[in-house]
Amino acid sequence: MSDNGPCYRGKDFHTLFTGHDPLLRHIRTRIKSPQTNGVIERFFETLKYEHLFRGYIGDGDALDMETHRFRIIYNTIRPHQALADRTPKQAYLDSKTLPPS
Repeated sequence: MSDNGPCYRGKDFHTLFTGHDPLLRHIRTRIKSPQTNGVIERFFETLKYEHLFRGYIGDGDALDMETHRFRIIYNTIRPHQALADRTPKQAYLDSKTLPPS
């Protein structure tokens, strides 16, 4: 799923996307509905304001390394208010240990 940015609507993206697996289907969010992609939008906002804007990123390799580092922090160390101050990893593991209802 992606938003409706021009980079996701072109022939090149479609060719690249379906080239990996012809059974994959690309779904775009409704126009002017950022809440549809809310989880990933929030991740990127947090990445920018809590991590990337605080330091200097020299090149693409450094950006890749910092993004990877942040993803680990975001998912395993940083508590999330929406998850009752648990990490996503904790919330996932807790959901696996709940008895069936």
